[in-house]
This record gives sequence, structure tokens and C-alpha cells, in this order.
Amino acid sequence: MMFEINQEGKTFTMGNETLFTMVDYGRGEITEFSTLFAGKKQNRNRPLFLLKIYGKIYSCADFILASVSWGKDKTQDLVSLQYELDREQLKVRVHFLNNRTDTIQLIYQVWDGYKLGVPYNSRMKIPLLSELEVNGPGDRFYPPGNPVVSLQEKPVIQPPRDYEYSSDIQLPLVVCDKEDKTGFMVRLPSLSDLNDDGANQNANKGLCRAGTEREIRDDFFRINPDASFNDTFEAVFTGIRNGWVEAFDRYRGIWAQAYDFSEYRKEDLRWFKTCVIHNFTFLFGKEGFNHETGRIDVEKLLEQGKAFGGYDTVTLWNQYPRLGIDGRTQWDFYDDFPGGRAALREAVEEFHKHGVRVFLPYIPWDRGPRENTETMGDAFARLIADTGADGYQLDTMHDIPRSFREKLDALRPGLILTSQSHPSKGLPLEIVTTSWDEFWRADPMPEVDLLRFICPIHLAPVISRWSRYEDKTILIKRAIFSAVPIVIWQDIFGRRLPFGEDQKALLRSYKEVYLKYRPIYQGGRPIPLYPLPSHPDLYCNLFSGDREPEEIYSFYNHRDQEIDAGGIRLHRPRHTRSRVVFGEGTAEIEGETLRIRGPAREVIHVLLS
Repeated sequence: MMFEINQEGKTFTMGNETLFTMVDYGRGEITEFSTLFAGKKQNRNRPLFLLKIYGKIYSCADFILASVSWGKDKTQDLVSLQYELDREQLKVRVHFLNNRTDTIQLIYQVWDGYKLGVPYNSRMKIPLLSELEVNGPGDRFYPPGNPVVSLQEKPVIQPPRDYEYSSDIQLPLVVCDKEDKTGFMVRLPSLSDLNDDGANQNANKGLCRAGTEREIRDDFFRINPDASFNDTFEAVFTGIRNGWVEAFDRYRGIWAQAYDFSEYRKEDLRWFKTCVIHNFTFLFGKEGFNHETGRIDVEKLLEQGKAFGGYDTVTLWNQYPRLGIDGRTQWDFYDDFPGGRAALREAVEEFHKHGVRVFLPYIPWDRGPRENTETMGDAFARLIADTGADGYQLDTMHDIPRSFREKLDALRPGLILTSQSHPSKGLPLEIVTTSWDEFWRADPMPEVDLLRFICPIHLAPVISRWSRYEDKTILIKRAIFSAVPIVIWQDIFGRRLPFGEDQKALLRSYKEVYLKYRPIYQGGRPIPLYPLPSHPDLYCNLFSGDREPEEIYSFYNHRDQEIDAGGIRLHRPRHTRSRVVFGEGTAEIEGETLRIRGPAREVIHVLLS
């Protein structure tokens, strides 16, 4: 750890346990910015900034150093520099903050006096960021907006969809050596909920969406300065020694600090963790309703489920397609069910005798003219009380009032909320403990859901409503590759789209393996797209148990032929045994590496212990 300033030479140095930098603020350049794990100097002679305005590009060297100040307290060191270009009425402040542990933070503030009386388009480039390197050519580069693409240039990591407000999951930029070890992790903090670049003074929102190396390397990013020294750009650098794996794990820990996940840890909600195969059926559909007796045929529905390994939950969808043809509300349809809510309770109790939990749907947009949030919440809780169901499937929702959760808690423990879309950031994610991972198109594998790995405590079964046979196979592989549950939905608003017998057998096998190794699959530190530098057509997700020494590597062979891949670096070199626990293939440990063989376009899981 160090901090020294040389006023006569107009330089300063600062360093911590992962980084070292030297800045010549008289010349307006970073002399060196290195990770201590590289054993050599890196990122030499980078201008502090470039500004593009009025059809010209200005370097920091075109500005005059107006002031420099510094200070420190018990936790960090600070140097603030101000540069001015009077004839263009432009000023730039650059702040370096060293936390003395593992980060150096750069903050840029741009002041524009509008020399022509109106604002002109302004763009900026930070050479330290755009030219960041470890060894130069051959460095591995993970853009924040799209860190991994397939050889077909398809995004592999699918981010949470933005709704009214943008997601707070903003992956870092990661640059490391070709072995995916030594390098830099760069966080680009943005607290804005707005997705409109013009409305945001801070440019980080747009940079977080950069999905290619070119966008970072070549592009000047848009800024919106005025005469207020607004925060224009911010970057938090950390030196890393284990590449993408370390960077992702670090970021996940930083992201999670803003959340209270106590709801997920409640003992009464743990039952959902053992649910792998979920069923979605229409209450009056032929899958599970006997139209002669007017009763739910629990035995028939669960008998069908045995082909998949057994349904763990059933969602009984009540309203469609009748809701809206008259003045009845969603609550009225439960009363109109043959035998009313009492008959529904009998069916729920019968499901419970078989160890199967029951969800009912909630339709937020079916609000009567005399209903409000409070009365809707009361009806919401009353239906659970009347039927004994185990929770709600929240149609179209990614948010819910806290009062709804509180009303359920007042009823009885063990009630689950699951939303159709991933919960939005903040409170919804804290109280809606599961959601669908629904995709509406059959994108080819490989593909992983980012939330599954950022927030592994939030279980999100995959589901796709309109998929036919080939696309259902993709759906199943997507679930198995990322080790997540799946929803079986075969009656799509009256159109029958069943799974094939071979697909059912695959899910039976998968459920058995998932439950056997559930503590590993549900561990708190999984890594998506574990780096395999020598095998571009092989993809891997890594799962580690919180208390288990074992790990499971989930491989997907994207080739059209069998793969024989050796030299796969072990995450934990102490492993000495390997075994394929799912799929067809072989695996053997060779020193501190792994060799696997597997069929084309298939997933295999390898247990290492």
C-alpha cells in the first residue's frame, strides 16, 4: 500500500494489494497502471482523457492544469486534478481514489460553459479504459453488455429484461491474459433507472450496454455536460489473478450487498428448493379435469406426470379463456367452479396427500371498478385461506406490493410467490423468491440466464409455451446445462403441444441427478461460462456446493461431432476423481487438468471430488 505525491515533478503514485499506478499530472497522462499479479509494468503513457466537441478532438495535453489537491483518511487516498481549456469554455476534473485494499477508482466530471450559447454534442474517451491491456494481442476481453458470444456470434449470457426501470445487474468489463488468469476487473457503476442516454448525465449506463470489444476500444462515448461539473464517468478497477471466474464471483458479492435475502432463508419456504418438475394446466382442460364428474382428476394428472419423473408442483389456471366475456372477476370464477372453493380445497388436499404443492394464478390487470390495492390484497389472501393452496403464480408480473406478501404471512407459513418475469430490482426480488425463466423464441444453445448465476438463491424454472418438438429439446438442454427446474406446459390455450417420450425420459433422468446433487447445483457461487480457452466450441457452467468439497462441471458440446477435449484447467486442482453423472460421455483427471469426451450437441455433467 502506498501513496506519494511529488509536487515539484507533478507526479503521484498510489497502490494497494492488487494495483499500482503512477500519474504525471503535469503532462496529463497515466505513466503506468498495472496489476501487481503480472510482474511487469502495464498500460504505459495513457492520456487522462480525450474530448470530441465542435468537430475537434482535444487531449488532456491541450488543457491547462488549473489545480491539484490531495488528502487521505483511515481508509482511502484521494487526488483531484482540474484541467481547463478557456477558449472552449471546457473544464475537466479527474479524481483518483485508492481504497488501500484492492481498488482504484477514477471519477471524471466535465464542465461545459456552452461557448456558443447552446449545447453541442460531446463525446469522450478514457484511454486507460479503451486501451486497457494485460499482455496486448491475445488478451481475453469480456465486454460488460455481452461478455460471451458463441462462434455464431450469438449472445450466450442472457441479461434480465429491462422494464420500466433498468436492471441493477451491470456486469464489469474484464480484461485478462490469454490463459484467463491475470488481469483487470472494471466496474462501471450507474445508479440511474433511466435507459435514455440523453437523460443521463453519467455515461456509465451506455457503457454497461457495450457488447463488443470494438465499442470499448474504438468508440467515443456520449456525454451530456453542462456548467455544473456533473459526474460524467466512473470506473472502479481491481487487479485479479483468476480471470473471469474471480471477476464474476467478486461482482456477485458486490451486487448482493444491496439486498436482504432473509425471505429466501426461511425454513418454511425451503420446500420449493426440492421441486424440479413443475406443471401448468388449465383448470377445465382435459389434462386434469373430468368433465363428466365436474371434478379435478388429481390421479389422472399426476399419473401423466410420472413420465417426467413426477410433478412437484401444479399450477391450476382458472380464468382463461373466459375472463372478460362478462362482468365476473377472477375471484368470481373460483366461486363458480363446480362445488365452489370448497371443491378446490378438496382437490388441493388430495394433491398434498401425494406430496404435490398447488399454485393458483393472480391476474393483476383484472381489477374491478370498486377494487383497489388493499381490497385486491385481501381477496388475494382470502383465496389461499379458502382453498389451502401453497402460493401464487403472478401472471405478467415482475413486482408486487409488500402488503400482499404480508397478508400471506399472516395466514400461515410456507406460501410461495412466483412471478412470470424475473422480479425487478430491489424489494420485488427480495419478496418474490422464484420466477419463470420464460423465453418466447427457440434460440439455439448454448444459452444461460444471468440471474440464475448472479442470484442463485432465486430459483427460476425454464418454460416456453409455443415450442414444438425440436424447440422443446432446446428448452430441456437449456435447463440441464444451467441446472435449473423446468415447467411442463402442454395445453397452450387449447392447442395441444406435448413432449415426446424420449424427452420425458431425459427429464426423468435429469430430475434424479438434480435431486441427488442438489446441494452442489444450488450452491451460492456458481460460475457461468467457465473459461475453456483451448476449446471454443465447448461451453461449461461450474457448480460448487457451499459445504460440499465436490464440484460439477456442466459441459455443452456445440460441435456437430463428438468432442475429445483435454487440458481443461481445474477450478480446484486438489480434485483427484471424476465421474460423468449425467449424459453420455467419459471424464478423466490428468494432473491438474480434465479430459472429457462427449457426443455432439449434448450436455454432460461431470462430478469432481
